[in-house]
Order: sequence, then C-alpha cells, then structure tokens
Amino acid sequence: MHIGTQKGFTLLEILISIGILAIVAPLMAQVLFTTTHVNKKTELVADIKQNGNFALDVIGRMVRSAVSIETSCAMGETSAPSALIRNSDNNVTTLTCLSDGNAARIASVSGTGVAAYLSAGNVTLSVSGGATCSDSSLTFSCPPASGIQSELTVSFTLGSPGVTGSAFESDKSSFQSTMSVRN
Repeated sequence: MHIGTQKGFTLLEILISIGILAIVAPLMAQVLFTTTHVNKKTELVADIKQNGNFALDVIGRMVRSAVSIETSCAMGETSAPSALIRNSDNNVTTLTCLSDGNAARIASVSGTGVAAYLSAGNVTLSVSGGATCSDSSLTFSCPPASGIQSELTVSFTLGSPGVTGSAFESDKSSFQSTMSVRN
C-alpha cells in the first residue's frame, strides 16, 4: 500500500538546471541590451537627419525668396561663419551658429535681432560635441569680390551633444546643399 509518492529533484538535476540557466540568462540579457541600444541608435540617426533636412529646407526657402546673399567666410574666435540674406523689404536675416548653452545650433537672426533656431537642442554643430560654436561645422560659400552673390552653398555636420560614449550613443551626419536666389 502506497500512501503517495513524493519525488524530489536530485542534486544532479538541480546542478544541470542551474548550469543551463547560467548559459541562457546572459544570452537573453545580451539580446535585450542590444535591442535597446539599436533602437536608441535608430532614433538618434532619425532625429539628426530630420533636424538637418529641416534646417536645409528652411534655409532653402529663405535663399529662394531673397534679393541677394552676402556671406562672411572669415571665422574669428568670437564669431561663427554667417550668411546675410537680404530680403525683398531690404531687411537682412543672418544665418549663423548660436549656442543655447547645451548645444551649438543653426539659427536665423532677423533684422530686428530675434533669433530662431533651425536645429533642435538635442543635436549640435560642434565637432567635439560641445555647446559652443568655436568648433562649429557650419560653413557657407565665400562671396565673389563684391561681397554679393545669388547662390549659396551651406554645409554642416550634426551630431549628438556632449556624448563621448559607445557607437550606440553617438552619431553624426553631414549635410550640404547649394541654393539660388529666384529673383
């Protein structure tokens, strides 16, 4: 007469289970971390591209509707390269690099001194990833000797601000376009 059989795990079965778990758990954790990093990198790349394309689109509209373009290709210690766009109302809009304290950003400054950023604060023009325009990647084509032209070439590289981590945490993309005044 058997009252009930109670089967327990042997020490060998427990050790085998722990061994299998010790092999499978790190692999599963690695897959989870890699997936998270790849998603983060994909979002970062998309954000950089979106910011760069937006800035080029806005600059392109400004240039097409401008009367003339005057650029300053000399970059001193206190100033970033800039392009002056003379509008049909004879006001001048300046395209330049401005720092918001967190990132070096593409900006347009109206004739009244009001600045509008053309790139978001989560990307930077700074080659080193810093917040200042001292090492900005923003460049404009140089004007002819008269200082006035009807075509502008703008190029810049956007990257992650302040990130010096792994390849998953940083990225950079370069943008360039040549635009002409319509008038």
